Amino acid sequence: MFELKNLLARKTVKNFLLEKVPTEILENAIRVAWRTPTSLNSRPVILLDISSKKNEEWIASQPAVRTAPHLFLLAGNTKMGETNARKFLAERYSSEIDDEKVEATIQRIITNREEWARQQIYLTAGYFAATLEASGVAGCFIAGFDKKVAAKNLQLPNGYFSELIFACGFMNSKNPGSNETDSARNFEEFYFPES
Repeated sequence: MFELKNLLARKTVKNFLLEKVPTEILENAIRVAWRTPTSLNSRPVILLDISSKKNEEWIASQPAVRTAPHLFLLAGNTKMGETNARKFLAERYSSEIDDEKVEATIQRIITNREEWARQQIYLTAGYFAATLEASGVAGCFIAGFDKKVAAKNLQLPNGYFSELIFACGFMNSKNPGSNETDSARNFEEFYFPES
């Protein structure tokens, strides 16, 4: 069941039960990730189910991978993102994709193409993970892996780079191997209301 309280109590979980997450829950989260609002409607992100790759050298050393029944990789494509952004702007301005107004907007917003594409990946990852967490599925983000080896081994579509992995499943409550998300600082150190 989708509940906000699951998000407010979230932990970074590294030990999971072997039980797989029901397909309906995964599909809902994937559809939410697919619908993530991205900068200039660029949508440069793909989500790959890499659960069968958990024993490969480039990822197997990560603690959360050992027990997670599901692994998803998020990858991005700067060229596709920019092409989609140009189409979006051309439609907005009723112009061509290489029009001066389109180009000026692209230059103003996309100052570093790879960084910009990474931002869209992290937006998508947030929506995906939050939907799963609210549905009672625990998870752990993994950024520490050899991204070039991953891209080669997974044979990503042309132009895509690997960026982030989300290991997920139902938490092993006897030994979650978790980190409390609120232990580092209190709410008053996080949010500063306008005075």
